[in-house]
Amino acid sequence: MLAWGCAARPLNSADRDAPLTSIEETSRFRELLTTALAREALYTLVGGLKPLSTGFWQGEMTVEGADLAELVRVRRALAPLRDETYYADMQVFATAHDGKRTIEAYVVHRASLAAMIEREQEFWSPLGIAPCTHPAEVVAVVDRLPRAQRWRAYGLLFGYPRYAIDFFVDATERGRASDAEMGPGVDREFLHIPTASAETGHFTWAVPMGHTERVEDRAIRRMADRILIEFRRAAPNLSAASDPMPRLRQLNRSMTVAP
Repeated sequence: MLAWGCAARPLNSADRDAPLTSIEETSRFRELLTTALAREALYTLVGGLKPLSTGFWQGEMTVEGADLAELVRVRRALAPLRDETYYADMQVFATAHDGKRTIEAYVVHRASLAAMIEREQEFWSPLGIAPCTHPAEVVAVVDRLPRAQRWRAYGLLFGYPRYAIDFFVDATERGRASDAEMGPGVDREFLHIPTASAETGHFTWAVPMGHTERVEDRAIRRMADRILIEFRRAAPNLSAASDPMPRLRQLNRSMTVAP
């Protein structure tokens, strides 16, 4: 009999994080890693420019009679990305819509996350979050914050410039309060950082209409350009490796953003 999508003997943390053994698990991991590196998670996995990234796997589950089999499979496949450098897991969002909850895979660059929390301790400390707080706890706390505070937290986690976070939160709250029209081409436009698979739409943040790039924007763009160039050089070797993790860690060490 299956229980909550697990085998008869439920996986414990040691089972969940053990080295992958089956062809199915290994294939799933490589698929997830390839998608992550093609999107904005590249800037988490290589250099930690973004402390946290999502977007490389998403699903949903019904609240009633929940089937967690796929969640368990994806979480298990992410095991190689749970080590001293990274932490990857599944986020089940607290808020349900039409009887369903969204599920997303995410990956954290541990050192980058800790450094950001240290820099932004005025925001994080009142939430009981310190640089040593486990990434899964950070994600769980953020998901349950009041709306404006949650937006600020995600902005910091996603590596957006502080001015852009302030603009998005303040403009959106003002618009909601006044029932004013909001959105692209109305009160905001978007600045895009290219990824391996797309020039726009992945690593992006809102800015005021007519925005001129600021020092913060240019700093992120320069570092992202370096990471993308080096990743494209390394990509064939990563793809060909029987185990891509040593090469990925080496690439990350060569590009890690100084705290």
